[in-house]
Amino acid sequence: MTSIIYMIFKEALLSLIGKIGWKIIGERLSTRLVVYGLNKLKNLSTNSVVDSTVDDIIKMLKGKGLKALEEN
Repeated sequence: MTSIIYMIFKEALLSLIGKIGWKIIGERLSTRLVVYGLNKLKNLSTNSVVDSTVDDIIKMLKGKGLKALEEN
């Protein structure tokens, strides 16, 4: 009986993992890492990159992302 429940749980978990859009998750993770790195670069005192250039790159990377929730 335990093995049947284990197999059901295992199959359900594998099917959920299979349905995840890993390409999208990877793209969003890499974009967030790049934005984080650009913000750190902008804040360095030895920075030779113009702040507005970094802001423009970040704005282009964010594109038409998901809409933010409005706070009441």
